[in-house]
Amino acid sequence: MTTAPESENRGNHYFIKDSEAELARLVEQERVLSKALGGLLPEHTDQAAFVEPLQRVLDATCGSGGWVLEMARAYPHLQVMGFDIDANMIDYARTQAQVGRLENASFRVMNALDPLDYPDNFFDLVNARFLIVIGQTAWPQVMQELFRITRPDGFVRLTEVEDDSVTTSPAFERMMAILLQAVKLGGLSFSPTGRSIALPPRLPYFMRKAGYQNIQKHASIVDWSAGTPAHAAVAQDLQIFFRLTHSFMVEVGAAKEEELEQLHRDIEIELLADDFCAFWTFYTVWGQKQQ
Repeated sequence: MTTAPESENRGNHYFIKDSEAELARLVEQERVLSKALGGLLPEHTDQAAFVEPLQRVLDATCGSGGWVLEMARAYPHLQVMGFDIDANMIDYARTQAQVGRLENASFRVMNALDPLDYPDNFFDLVNARFLIVIGQTAWPQVMQELFRITRPDGFVRLTEVEDDSVTTSPAFERMMAILLQAVKLGGLSFSPTGRSIALPPRLPYFMRKAGYQNIQKHASIVDWSAGTPAHAAVAQDLQIFFRLTHSFMVEVGAAKEEELEQLHRDIEIELLADDFCAFWTFYTVWGQKQQ
């Protein structure tokens, strides 16, 4: 899920305000993660077999549209749709669909916290990633809307991270601790202490409460240690992310400017160490709407 101008936030919790910088980051992140995670639906051993009977697919809070575009390109029989609150993101996604001549990909500007402008029982698969920013209290409402627009026998698929990696960098770990506290102070964390986000373990619960059944779980690990193919790209992505969340961490009182600036400098050095090691774990939970 992406950012939006403050005037458009209407009660949501977007904490990155530089839409253009976030757009550039997400475009590169989509490319890196799709490859590193093993495809668009890495939880399925035979992704093509899972997709074959589907017709309409939605990516809720689609950001720069990378997942929609790749799904549309890989599976031409699908109608793949995406929405996001950020008009800049949607403009970019539409342009990419036109350039790629992907007539089966479409995008709309929409807020996940509002009633979704789609018919009941419409989508075979509803995908949503990084919904952490909707805030604790919005989850029941958002899940009910996703359930409403999922057709009987259709699926919802949610992907979240517990944090932004576990690493051997002292500065990175300190920055993560500050960010997790900021997320807690911002009303986005389900952790009682702020030492984690505690959202992935809640996903099956939210699905059950919304009415989904046959709930399954899958974890995907991106190894971005020094010397791995993903190292440089993920290191750059997360350093930019920390820069973009800098003001949020200060505004909620999780840290002071001086400490964050020093941590940015230390992280840049420590991530270049030959013995730097890091895992980034993505948790996917999916469930089915029964007849």
